[in-house]
Amino acid sequence: MKRHGIKANFVFNVTGTIVPLIVTFVTIPIYVSHIGAARYGVLSIVWIFLGYFGFLDLGLSRASANALAKLEHSSQEGRSKILITAFCINLGLGILGGAMLYFAGSFLLEHLVVVPAELKLEIETAFPWISCLLPLALISGVASAALESSDRFLAVNILQVVGSTVGQVLPVTCAVLISPSLAIVIPAAVLSRIFSILLTLGFVIREEWPMSLRSFDRKRATTLLSYGGWISVTNIFAPLIVSLDQLVIGSVLGVAAVTYYAVPMSLVTRSQIFAAALSRTLFPRMSRLAGDAARSLTQSAMMTLAYGYGAICAPAIVLIRPFIEFWMGSDFASTAAPVAEILLVGAWINGLAFIPFAHLEGQGRPDIMPKFFALELLPFTLVLWLLTTKFGIMGAAYAWVLRSPVHLIFLLVVVRFPRDRFLLLALPFTIIIAAYIFVHFYRPAPIHAIVVAAVFGLASALSGITFDAKAREFILSLRFPKRSQRVL
Repeated sequence: MKRHGIKANFVFNVTGTIVPLIVTFVTIPIYVSHIGAARYGVLSIVWIFLGYFGFLDLGLSRASANALAKLEHSSQEGRSKILITAFCINLGLGILGGAMLYFAGSFLLEHLVVVPAELKLEIETAFPWISCLLPLALISGVASAALESSDRFLAVNILQVVGSTVGQVLPVTCAVLISPSLAIVIPAAVLSRIFSILLTLGFVIREEWPMSLRSFDRKRATTLLSYGGWISVTNIFAPLIVSLDQLVIGSVLGVAAVTYYAVPMSLVTRSQIFAAALSRTLFPRMSRLAGDAARSLTQSAMMTLAYGYGAICAPAIVLIRPFIEFWMGSDFASTAAPVAEILLVGAWINGLAFIPFAHLEGQGRPDIMPKFFALELLPFTLVLWLLTTKFGIMGAAYAWVLRSPVHLIFLLVVVRFPRDRFLLLALPFTIIIAAYIFVHFYRPAPIHAIVVAAVFGLASALSGITFDAKAREFILSLRFPKRSQRVL
């Protein structure tokens, strides 16, 4: 199957993220209007349960992607050993987790949240279905990793878009045409996800055949679990640190204040899909490369992302207030917009960290970040609590932004980012800060804000092309391969 270059894979990953968001945006109002807020809340919590039990993956999906990327030119037997080993482990863990969900899921749900009496019978139908889905979901993660390890991001994202679309549309259709009961909606949602998973598994089996259960390798299992174990620790600490600000706001200021922080934070994190897409695209290559070659790729990608993502964040700082005013109203914007503006500064800094983070995991050092997370958790919590107590939700935003450069500088030092290139990061950062200062001294009308935002975006893009040779070379290298060309 044809493989594509970095630029094409990056576009595929961005598209594969945006399209499901659009589908979700369209279907949610239909969902809620037909099944009601209570049923939709139960459905959301059911998926949260499934997400929590996803920790049973133990990082094997990422470990498999790393190991398979390094075996790109090895025999099929070597790839088969990794895949069969990861499949078997995740299947076993999925069956264990599925059994736990089957026997304890509905009990936990009914005791963790207040459930209307009329929905309890409907809820009893949910967890047997989810229990069947969990084992398939875990091995599906390994299947997707197999495709990503070979840079087959077009296939991954087509499968993802098809699966997410069916997963949203089928349950809504059943709710509208058959019944809003969870006894109908949940099985429809689960069956649609099973369809998507089986589609992915079938594609991978066709690409990786022949495979045999006799390829299970205990030694390889130990290696995968060792790497994946650190990924699991990261997956525990990272969400905790990310959600800590909202927990502190709720504790110090009350739950009502959380909304004015959570909405702008949600908007800001959505902008990081570009950083995440580039990181995901480069991970297999960072796993295959070693030493100076891997560092060179990381440096080039960092500079390109610094200017490219800056061309998004700087205009967004100017436009975020009029957007929130249009979307949520001027009263809401008066509190939430200043939070969004400062968070966008931190989002740019934090977005750059995606690349060295992928570098470390690709180079076989997934242990470094969870150790750093453990060290920063207590100081960050203290600073967050102090600033939130003194400055309210703006204090929480300040704490999040202050943490971002500490996080980034640590990563850059670890990956040995050249000191002279640190100065090159100052120019896009200056443009970001200029945009932030501008909105604090001048509130332009919406039409004027669009013009000013365009100027800041253009300044960031042109600066990258003009002042950084590495970024310029990297941009020129990002071209789609000719049809007859096969890009490795």
